[in-house]
Order: sequence, then structure tokens, then C-alpha cells
Amino acid sequence: MKLRYLVIVIALFSACALSNAQGAYFCDGQGTKLNYERQYASSGELKWKHTMSIDEVLVSPEGAKKIRYSSHFTKPSGAEMYGGPVALNAEISAAGDVTLDLAASLKSVFVNYLSENIVSADNFYSTLPANMEVGDKLPDAVFVVSIKLAKYRVVINNREVVRREKIKTPAGEFDCVVVCEHKIEKGPGRNRETTAYTWYAAGIGMVRHDTYDKKMNVETIEQLCSINR
Repeated sequence: MKLRYLVIVIALFSACALSNAQGAYFCDGQGTKLNYERQYASSGELKWKHTMSIDEVLVSPEGAKKIRYSSHFTKPSGAEMYGGPVALNAEISAAGDVTLDLAASLKSVFVNYLSENIVSADNFYSTLPANMEVGDKLPDAVFVVSIKLAKYRVVINNREVVRREKIKTPAGEFDCVVVCEHKIEKGPGRNRETTAYTWYAAGIGMVRHDTYDKKMNVETIEQLCSINR
């Protein structure tokens, strides 16, 4: 397993498109594929391609949705990363709030490489509200994924809606809210501290995701390049 490539697919939170719920920041279009590219900011060199597929959408009588989706990452060479597609689940309330189990995101990456019997995680649910406003503080997230005696601990804090902004990506122009958050990852082969800015468009989801190192030098830029329905 190439641990240097382990990026919690909380950038999986960085997902999505075309929700019917007003303000929801996640995909609910079954069969939709969202295609992203991540580049190194210093050189513009491609780091990976990321396709997010909405595999199944179940709608309750009240209008809440349960979504089964997967993210597939490939290197510039076309080789698969993370052992193949990473399978995940999300929920969208009738009001448009998106809830994800963040620990399950990281666990799903490890399960691609290892037996599910030796990987464990305590559930940690985090919600991205539909009605975010500038200045809103979002709850911190702290969770652990264990592989036998090895533990990977992730802390996401200082989460805040910092501004509204219209941006252009290869997929089009979007009116967005921008969320900033600080992340610390600790575990064997993975000790990293970053800050991220993510642009979310109402009814679409993530359209851009920038990461910065501890000195606030921009490292990578990921953008939505196309949507296949």
C-alpha cells in the first residue's frame, strides 16, 4: 500500500451535483458522474483525476435521500489509486442538509487494500448545512481508524464559511460559498497538517478545492471539469 497517496476521501465531502433539494451541497442525480482534476499549484502538473459516480439514490416519503456513491482516482499515467473505486454513503435531509460518516471515508480506502475484518472505525457523522451563511462556524470533526494496533487519527477544526464568490471552472461558472478548514492527520506513514478552501455551489456541491501547507503555501488545486448525466 502506498501510504504517501492516502488522502482521506473527505475530499469526498468535496463532492457533487444536481440536487433537487434547495441549497443541498451534494449529488442526488442517480447515474451522474462528476469529473475532477487535481493539479500541483507550483507547476500546473496533473496530480490525479477523480471521477465521482452517483450509483443509487433512495428517496423516503418525507423527501430525505440516501445516496450510495463511489470515487475513482487515477494517476496521470491512468493507473488506479487506492486499490480501485472507494464506496461510500451519504444522506440528504428533506431540508437539504448533507450528512456523511467521515470515519467511513478513510476506512473505505483501507478496506480496498486489506481485509475488512482488521479495519475498524467509530462512526463520526458530520453535517454540511444547506443554509450556510458567511461567518457560520461548522462543528469540529475528530475520528480514528484502526488497523490492528495501528491508528490513524484525523482532526478537522477551525471550520468556517468565509465568503461568497463567483468562480469559473472548466465545467462552467458558479456562485459559491467558500468553506475554510484546518486538518491534522497522524498515523504510520501519514503525518500531515494542511488548510483547505472548498467552493460549494448550491444545488451542485464542490466545484473547487485548494490545499495549503503549514506555512499557507498553496499546494494543490482541484476543479470540477465536466458533468456526465
